[in-house]
Amino acid sequence: PRHQTRRFSGHGVNRVYLYSSAGPSQMGLSVAAAMNLIVPAGTTIAQICVEGAGVRYRDDGIAPTALLGIPVAAGSCFSYSGIMTQIQFVAQSGAPTIDVSYYK
Repeated sequence: PRHQTRRFSGHGVNRVYLYSSAGPSQMGLSVAAAMNLIVPAGTTIAQICVEGAGVRYRDDGIAPTALLGIPVAAGSCFSYSGIMTQIQFVAQSGAPTIDVSYYK
């Protein structure tokens, strides 16, 4: 179910979670070619973290380059809820990795 209620033990507080996991992924990037996410069916939002080196992304159907696109520094994480099949990533330098948790 989309809404899940869980009890925090020891706190006596019930919380409602609006999303459930659709699965994780990890992708290595290069400066040579932009890559799309491999998105599980039903995904509506993703948490994306960058490791190793900076990346750039675009979600307008045009591939990013090492110099063109929205920059994201290594060590940064952000949420994305746009059209999942359109977002593309490319390394600014080196060989960064993006770690993605998908939610539905």
